[in-house]
Amino acid sequence: RNFITRLSGTYRTLESASQTFSLDYFTDASKTTTKSEIKQYETAFSLSYFPKREMTGFGVERRTKNDDFARIFTQITVGDPSLFNSDFNYKKLQFSYFQPWALGGLGRLSTSIELGKTFGQIPLGLMSVVPGNQSYFSIYNTFSNLDFYEFVTDEYATLHVEHNFNGRLFSRIPFLKKYNLRAILGFRGVLGNISEENRAINASGLTFVAPNNEAYYEYSFGIANIFKVFRLDFNFRGNYLDAINYPDARKFGVTGSFGFSF
Repeated sequence: RNFITRLSGTYRTLESASQTFSLDYFTDASKTTTKSEIKQYETAFSLSYFPKREMTGFGVERRTKNDDFARIFTQITVGDPSLFNSDFNYKKLQFSYFQPWALGGLGRLSTSIELGKTFGQIPLGLMSVVPGNQSYFSIYNTFSNLDFYEFVTDEYATLHVEHNFNGRLFSRIPFLKKYNLRAILGFRGVLGNISEENRAINASGLTFVAPNNEAYYEYSFGIANIFKVFRLDFNFRGNYLDAINYPDARKFGVTGSFGFSF
């Protein structure tokens, strides 16, 4: 019960969809030959555990009844060049742990950590990209002030913390009390690295950065339950703001979401 095992196989071809963004990599030690397309088969085995999860219904009609349970996930992915004429040989390990905390009158705290590491030489297209969010939507486990491919890693650790005060703060303000607004604080951080062998295979001409000198972090303040359906988050970038090395860094952004909960 609440324990899931999954075995899957995936074959994919990857190439850049943009003429201004390259996924090229060297195919020989002398760095004289390059390739722009990746062909790769992967086998993945994962374990998922949801302690104290309660379900209703049967078969494919089952529904989750509560949301106060932890989510533990681990996966190993193997890229095998002997299958389907694939290009690379590697192993990826991933672990994540999500835990909600009920803090009584102080509200609800959600925390998640994720760890990952790749063993073996891989090009940019197979690396772990720190998930930047360039949309206008608030998406948990992404970084709202990072652009796509701003940070790339082959080993990483992330932390996401979000606390919903429910009505604890706004209920103390007389003219806001009647709106039942919810205050939300968030913090996100990531530390990662790129190995020298993976830097050496890069033939794209682009410079890739990993947050290895210090952990990159963001913080946010949000207001939820606006007209019962809307949420707005005001996101601030904490570091990697040097104008020379990061001229396009987004220091501040606003994201939002909407939906009903029953």
